[in-house]
Parts: sequence; C-alpha cells; structure tokens
Amino acid sequence: MSLRTRLIIAFLLLSVVPLSAVTFLSYLSSVRAFEQAAQREATESAIDVSRRMEMITADLARRMDRLFAAGTSASPGSPAPDPQMVRQTVAPLLGDSAALVDRMEFHPSPDAPAPPVVTNDPNSVPIPIPPQRGGGGRRRGPFGAEPPRPPGAPGTAGTGPPAGPPSPGSQVIVMDIPHIVAEATRAASEAGVAAADDPKVRALIDKQIEQQLAANRQNLNAMAAALSREAAARAAGERMAVNLQGQKIEVEIQKDGRVIGHANAMLNLDRMLRGVLGFARRDQGEIPFAIDRQSALYTPEPADKARLEALGVERTAIVAASGTPRRSGDWIIVARRAPSGIIFGIARPIGASLREIQRAAVRNLGLGLLVIALAFVGIIPISHRMTQHLATLTRGVHQLAGGDFTTRVPVRSKDEFGALAGAFNQMAEDLERHEVRAVEQERLRKELELSRLIQTEMLPRESLRFGPAEISGVSIPAREVGGDFFNYFVLPDRRLALLVGDVSGKGVSAALLMANIQATLRARLPHETNLAALADRLDRELDQNTPGGVYLTLFLAILDTDGRLLRYVNAGHNPQFVLHGAAGASPLGSTGMPIALYAGHGYTEARVELSPGDLLFFYTDGLVETENERNEMFGAERLQDILEAGRAESIHAILQHVEQTVTTFRGSAEPFDDATMMALRIS
Repeated sequence: MSLRTRLIIAFLLLSVVPLSAVTFLSYLSSVRAFEQAAQREATESAIDVSRRMEMITADLARRMDRLFAAGTSASPGSPAPDPQMVRQTVAPLLGDSAALVDRMEFHPSPDAPAPPVVTNDPNSVPIPIPPQRGGGGRRRGPFGAEPPRPPGAPGTAGTGPPAGPPSPGSQVIVMDIPHIVAEATRAASEAGVAAADDPKVRALIDKQIEQQLAANRQNLNAMAAALSREAAARAAGERMAVNLQGQKIEVEIQKDGRVIGHANAMLNLDRMLRGVLGFARRDQGEIPFAIDRQSALYTPEPADKARLEALGVERTAIVAASGTPRRSGDWIIVARRAPSGIIFGIARPIGASLREIQRAAVRNLGLGLLVIALAFVGIIPISHRMTQHLATLTRGVHQLAGGDFTTRVPVRSKDEFGALAGAFNQMAEDLERHEVRAVEQERLRKELELSRLIQTEMLPRESLRFGPAEISGVSIPAREVGGDFFNYFVLPDRRLALLVGDVSGKGVSAALLMANIQATLRARLPHETNLAALADRLDRELDQNTPGGVYLTLFLAILDTDGRLLRYVNAGHNPQFVLHGAAGASPLGSTGMPIALYAGHGYTEARVELSPGDLLFFYTDGLVETENERNEMFGAERLQDILEAGRAESIHAILQHVEQTVTTFRGSAEPFDDATMMALRIS
C-alpha cells in the first residue's frame, strides 16, 4: 500500500469515524435527555390526574357525609327533616356529582337503636348487614356487603312478612340518586320547565328526596333518638374517614362527635374517569388513561382507547406503574397506581420529536462530512506533492545504491521534504568523496599487501646449517608494512653474515628503505672485511640520500667459519643476547648511534668468543615493546627469563615458545609493530 493511500485512509479514519461517533453519541445523549424530560412531564401529568381523582373522591365523600348527617334529626320523635335543609344540602350534590354516582347506601352503626321495618320502595332496598364485632365508636360496616335482595324476598320489607324482628343495625338506607335525578328531570320536562336550576325543578327534586327520606323516616328518627341520649356528653365536631376501593367509596358518618354509620356509594367510573382525565394536559399529543382493577381501560375519547389498545397499554402500564417508564414504539408510557388500585397514566408520543432529533443529527453529520469532503479535496494535492517528493527521493536512492554517486535530487521547498532532499544531496556528496577515498585506500591496501608479500619474500624462509652453527628466524607481522628485517647468508669466503635491523617509521617508505639497505649490505659484505668502516659509510650515504628524520638501527655481525669468533657492530639496536653454557644471558650492547640519525660519529667493531652449546638470540624492538590490553609492555627482562629457562631447547622450539608467549601476553590488543627474532646455536 502506497504512502498516499495510507495518508488518505488515515485521514478518513481520523475524521469520519470520530465525527460519526461524536454525532451518534450526541444523538443518543439528546434522545436520552428528551426521553427523561418527556418522562418527567408525563409523570407530573399522571400524578396530577391521580390527585384530581383523589380530590373528586374526597369532595364526594364530604357531600355524602353532609347528606346523611343532615338527614337525621337531633331529637327523638322529631318529624321528617326540613325540606329546605335537605334542598340546601342535597341540591349541590346533585348539581355537581349526581352523574358520578349510581347508588348510595347508608349503614347505621351497630350500636344504634334498630329502626322499625319500612314499607318497600322501588328505590330503597333493605340489605342485610352482618353484625359488627366489638364496641361502638369508629366502626365500619363491611365493604362490598351481600348484594341487595329483590323486593319481596325473604327477610326484606315488601309484600311478604319479615322473617323476624330486625336486629339493630340490620337495615340499610338506600338512596338511588340517578333515579331521583331522572324522576326530577322527567317531571320538569312534563311541566315544560327547561332550566334544571329553575325553582320548580328544585321543588320537584325536593319532593323526590322527601319521598326517599320518608321511606326511611322511622329508621332515621330511631337513630336520632339514640344519638340524642349521648349528644350532650360529646363535643361538637366532625370527623370523616374515606375508603375508596375499585368502584365503591365508603365514608364514615359522624354527628355530634359520634359515629352514626357508614355510607358507601357505587361510582360510575366511566363518567368519573372521563371527567378526571379531561383535566390532563394534551398540548404534546398526550393521551391520559386509567386502568381499573378489572384491567378495563378508560380514556377521554373512544379513538384514544383504540390507539392505546394497539400499543398494548394494558400490559405496559402495569410495569410502568412500578416506577419504570416504558417505551412502546414511538410512545412513552408513564403510570402511577393510586391507593384505590386504579392505575393512572399518560401515553406521550415521542416519535415526531425523535425524528426531528434524528434529522438534526443527520444534518450535523452531513455538514461534518461536507467539511471533511472539502478538506479531503485539499488533502489530495498535498498528499500528491508529498508522495512526489518521496518518489523523487526514492529514485535518487536507487541510483545511489546502483553506484552513481553523482546523483542529486532537486530541493523544491523549505519544509521537511526540502530538508530531507538537502540531506540526501549531502549524503550523496559524502558518499562520492568516501568512495574516492575508499578506492584510494583499497589501492593502498593492495600495494601494502604486495609490499608485505615482497618483504616476506626477502626474508629467509628456512633455517640455515653452517658448519657448527645452526640459525633460524621468524617475523610476527603487524597490520602495516614495517621496516623490520633479518637475514643470514654465507659469504664467498665461507663466513656467515648476520643482519637484524629496524627502519624508523611505517609503511611503504620504510619497507623500501629496508629493501634497499638489505641489497646494499648483501652487495658490500663480500668485499668489506671491516664492519665499522662499512657501517660508517652506510651512515653517511643514508644521511645524504634520505629525507631528514629517517634513520636505521642495525645489528651487523660475521661469524667465522669455525664458529668460534663473532665480530659485530651494534648501531643503536637493542642489546642482543648471548648465552654461554650454563651462565646467564649476556647482552651485546650498542657500539654506535643509529645509522643516519647523527651521521659522522663513527662505529666500533666488537668481538665475542663462542663455545659449543652457546646460544645467540637477535630481535627487534617490536618484540619487547609489545603491549597488552592494560598497556603493559612485554619487556627485555621477560624475554631474558624465557631464554634462560629454555636454553637447552632447540632453536625452533625457542622461537616458537617466544612467539607463543608474546601472542598470549598481547591478548586482544592489536600489534602496532612487527616483532622480528632470530636464534643461532653453536653445536
């Protein structure tokens, strides 16, 4: 994959993906915030509807309390209640709440005197009530008592005789309010009165109520007589206890501080709930609803009911009533269970709002993608220029790798790519220069290798056996070509010439000078018997024919034919060693200064007598000046100890032992000078 493609993919991944993620998270956050706001509003509306239901129920209970408390007389044997009082008490109830109630019942308190049996009334049905357990006071009749019996049934007032004397509190006073209202309305219609609040209509309502109360007059008077006996001992005041269960409402009736009975009413839930739900807010398309204990659904409008049934609100509201709002399609359901067991809830549509949020999110995403597209259009030429620069550099690298060190790339900008191009050109220039230097060094290396090969060829390859003497030599080469040399050869007069020298400096010049000196000595030694004169002549010639600072240390010796006398000149060379029999090593010291160092000082020829078994050891300074990793020098003393310890060995063993000891001492340190040595033994 090319860099340009990777840049484009990276740009898309670093822009489109984060933008999409941010848009999606923003959308989820907006939806969550909207749902929470909708839930709060719907919850408040559901709570408001439930509270209105409680308020209407409490108001109805207060009206029932006033109705039955006002319908009883405070003195025994008093006549029927005053119609004016009844009208003032009952008329408001009928005007506000008659449509909400189907039936009202009054259950006297068990400890009240038993009222006499009354004649049957089509709107008053005696209902047997089981006696209450316990004493008087705030006692309540059973809610949802035995259903009313039809007229004429055994144990009821009507055409048939009663089964026996009724016990106290065994009769129930029933007020069929819808029947009363219907009769009053019909009477008003027959009389041609249109207004329901006309005095004539009120009179008809009063008459119906008076007839209803008259049917229970004996019961009310008997109960009032019982109350009057205790009225003086109780403080005035009213207390009311309300119990709403399902479609029934039960109210504890008190008068003069005494519980006189319990009243209950069968509510018309359809009308009541529609009236309550009609107060709910509907500005956001909400649909208020209620669900009774029988899972019946109530809504303000039939169309709303069909819509909620399609959403399955009957099942969803039960879960939502536990405090967890639920989603059903594009609707959110919030419900609250009232103490009566009725579930009040709000179904609020959120689909339109969610779609608007989605459209806003899509718009934001589209705008972001448009900006990214514009940036993408701008990034293409930028990436093209970047890759073009890199392509130019790549071609230059390939040419450079092919050996064309003259390759250069154009510097077209001052940015990082321009700096990279400049660095490439500088690298190419350095490589070109280094290549020239490397070629030169390779040429020199080959020349040095050839010089070393020539130098090695100039040294003796094999040991020499001359009369009683046996001689051999070895050279431990360093990296560079040096000026060390050794040689031994037989002169025409059957004498043995010995040479050990070291030209100052390193490299080819020292090697050439060493080769020249060897050639000169080999040519002159057969004709020059005076070694001191030969060394002096060589000293003057080198001083005249070589640059300043070039000099030579030389040990020049001639061994007689019988091997008993060694004549030598030591021109500034290291002291060589001679070992006589069992005696210690004796140095053959210097007899003059290095050749061509300070020319003209002359040299002295020295002599040493030899005996059978004597050992002579010749070497250059590269041997004793060898250093190890700790910069410690091998030294002449260590060499002398090795020679004294191995004097009885053969010359080959001695040379091998010295070479091995020096190599071990040096370790991993690089040798900086050749180490040349030569051993001679007199047999």
